[in-house]
Formats: sequence, structure tokens, C-alpha cells
Amino acid sequence: MKTTLSQMEAFYWIARLGSFRAAATQLNLTQPTISLRIRSLEEGLGVALFARVGRRVHMTSEGAALLPMVRRMVDLAEQVSANHARRDPLRDRLRLGAPASFALSCMADLLGALKKQFPELTVALTIDNSLVLHHKLNNRDLDMAFVVEPALEPYIRVEPLGSMSHAWVGSPSLGLSGGWVEPRDLLRYHVFTHPEPSNLNVLVLNWFGSAGLEPQHLSTCNDLSVILRLIAHGEGVSLLPPAILASELGSGVLEVFKARPEIARPRLYAAYQVDKIGRSINTVLDTARQVIARSSLLAAS
Repeated sequence: MKTTLSQMEAFYWIARLGSFRAAATQLNLTQPTISLRIRSLEEGLGVALFARVGRRVHMTSEGAALLPMVRRMVDLAEQVSANHARRDPLRDRLRLGAPASFALSCMADLLGALKKQFPELTVALTIDNSLVLHHKLNNRDLDMAFVVEPALEPYIRVEPLGSMSHAWVGSPSLGLSGGWVEPRDLLRYHVFTHPEPSNLNVLVLNWFGSAGLEPQHLSTCNDLSVILRLIAHGEGVSLLPPAILASELGSGVLEVFKARPEIARPRLYAAYQVDKIGRSINTVLDTARQVIARSSLLAAS
């Protein structure tokens, strides 16, 4: 039976990533498809390429001997594809993740800029808190994400973008205008934030905790747009990035309160799969940096 490039690719990515599941994710295939390709390849070659122990797989000596040749074949195939797509490196789907604060302040401009450069680009967006995004990156369910304080596997590369700025905001009707707002001043107000263990939730608790206090009326919601509507109606206060509040602050619906002690500034990173490194990811990174620089998402250096 003649071997095929698709079988060789399946073998290569299992060997490189260490599991059938990870290889399936890399190639955007189902795990049964990957298993079928390996079974057909083993039958065609007449050797076992992997030894399966429970859910784990180990390359056999025959597989290890085959790997260098397969690596050269896959590299050559990728070179052919890269040369063919040189004018438009973002032809395929980009699985992109971001927290809501980034999505509300930067995502429209980022995708708009990328679309102008690469009309064939399609994006699968995941908007969630950074811990969920960490998990999806580690499971190879995302190609790239913008995350806060990443805790990622060695096969994820991270690049710092800067420190994020947050501020306490609320309706002018609350009577908190002027002067400084300290933790004890907000104890009688409803505080709206993301559910734990989100970064926003941690920032809120740490800010109150710096004064030895806990918020007495902490309400959680996983949708920033709903939190914005609630505080705009005077239902309470929230700790948010001013970058997502341009319209509300400009119209006077919301105002920023000067906070004491200073609010921590979590660091924002771009994180992406090491095996995705190339012109496509570099283009997204460069465009993202330009978009972020035009926003107020990051604190001034």
C-alpha cells in the first residue's frame, strides 16, 4: 500500500506533540481520522510506529528510525505551501482568544486592520477570562491569545505587551465625585465584577484586602457589557479598564474615581503556539501592537 503525505503528517505531529489528540488539533482533524491514518501507515510499512500504554503513546524504534525522513518530507511540503501563499500568509482560519477588556477596546480595530491586509482571513474568536484562555492554549485549542499573567506550557511562547490600566468607575449620581476613593468608601456600594478566578475579581479583592477589608456587596457577572449597563444605571461601582469606557465617560454617564491605594497593573501578553511561529503570527503581533498603542488599554510607561 502506497504511503501518503497525510499519513506522514499525522505520524510527524504525533511524534512532535506526544499524543494523537494534540496531532488531531494541530491538523484540524478528528482523533479517529488520525488513528486511521496511522493504522494505514503501519499496515503499509509492516511495522508498528507507536506503542500504546493506556492513553499514552511511545514511539517504537522503527518509528524513531523513520522520523528524520518524515521530518524532511513535512518540511519540504511546508516550504511549497509557504512559497505558494507568500502574498497572503493569513489564508486559513486563526483561532484567536482574548479577555473581554481587550475585545471591547481593541478587537474591532485589530480584525479590521488584518482584514484589509488579508481579505481571505477568517477568525474563530474565543472571549473569556485569562485562566480559561490559558487552558485552551495549553490544550492547543487556540493558535494565539492575548492573556494576563500567563501560566503556560513550554510549547507556548509569550511576548509582553505592557501593563493594563484599571480604574474605579460609577455613575455621578452615587455622589463619589471629587477627592479620593478608598476601600472603606466603597463598602456600602454594590461592587460588580467578573466571577472568580478572573483577573478582575482578583484585582478587586486585592485592592480591598490592602486595607484589611472585603467588599460587603460583591456581585458577579461574566459579561462586561452587562456590568457597564448596571453601573451606568447607578446600581453600583466596578473596577474596569478606562479603554472600554470612552463613550460612557465622554457622555458623562460614568465617571472615573481617583483611587487610593494605587490599583495594581496586571501585565498583558501575546501568547501563541511555538509551532505556529511564522509570517502569519508575526503579522498579527505587529498589527496588534499598533492597535494597542492607539488605544488606552495599557498604562503609560
